[in-house]
Amino acid sequence: MEYNSLNRRFILNVIVSILILIIIYGFIKLISPFILAIFLGIIFSVVYYPVYSFFTNKKINENISAFLSVIFMFVTIVVPFLLFGWLLFKEAKMIYPQTIDYLNNNIYKIKLNIPSFIPFSSLDIKEILVTNLEEFQRAILKSGGGIIKNIFFFFVNFFVMLISMFFLFKDGKKLLNWLIELVPLENKYIERILMQFSVTTNSIIKGVLLTAFVQGIVAALGYYIAGLNSPIMLGFLVIFSALIPFLGTSMVTIPVAIYCYLTKDFTTTIFVFIWGMFVVGLIDNFVRPIFIGKNAKLPIALVFLGIIGGLKTYGPIGIFLGPIFVSVIITLLEIYKEKINFNYQDRVKKQPL
Repeated sequence: MEYNSLNRRFILNVIVSILILIIIYGFIKLISPFILAIFLGIIFSVVYYPVYSFFTNKKINENISAFLSVIFMFVTIVVPFLLFGWLLFKEAKMIYPQTIDYLNNNIYKIKLNIPSFIPFSSLDIKEILVTNLEEFQRAILKSGGGIIKNIFFFFVNFFVMLISMFFLFKDGKKLLNWLIELVPLENKYIERILMQFSVTTNSIIKGVLLTAFVQGIVAALGYYIAGLNSPIMLGFLVIFSALIPFLGTSMVTIPVAIYCYLTKDFTTTIFVFIWGMFVVGLIDNFVRPIFIGKNAKLPIALVFLGIIGGLKTYGPIGIFLGPIFVSVIITLLEIYKEKINFNYQDRVKKQPL
């Protein structure tokens, strides 16, 4: 009888486990179209949680505080990026015909003569410029066109992101406590992993991306004042170059200054050079401490490698996933190392002399 009872209990446990796995699989399948939106909701809720705390500390209702925090995120992140993206999309449509017209009017045929023993005896730089510019324009227009084409799904995902943020603000602590109880690790280690996730997320959003965006805006403003063509496009390139350590924005600002020296007057050249090197190039030293605090330490090499690897592996969302994965893995390895050292020291203490 006891054997049959244990057998039935085992079979029941197996059936229940299978049902739970099926339910989990169904749930993942259900939310899979919105994984990206939910993940972005988590990212922005971590970054903007201090705003939610500010409202709740003012004795404002939790629902209203969560709603105001979502609105604040929308105004400070979404609106500027949408405006910048619209201007970039509009400018990208014009830059290709303008460049073709400029090349046709000013450079009939540019060739770079190379010694004959090299396979490419002559390079048509005009053709190279036009081809690469056309590809660059096509990539931007394709991205913008893709959003317009899938406008309904874009708004659905955007709405899911906002809803996720609202409930994470409101019930985030309860969810974290539930996860801490569920994960088979000591609470101090789980809290350490979550803290690393928060620090890395804030470093990426505020210390890297937001700072780069500010540098791009400042650069675009300076190039607009200088009367250069396509200042938004140049600002867009500055944003990307700002993500690269050591060289940074000088990868764009110096070539632009050289272009002004060749095509513009001396005053414009000096202005563009000083603006690029000393305003755009150094403003991050003032902006970054405001965004993440003066005592925050950014692992620049780690963030850069994570961003590049994440972009290559996961696409645009890899900007967040790459550095987060790397930092969490390093934290887990540090925890594992501490556990190994602790167990070794514990065994040494227990050994008889």
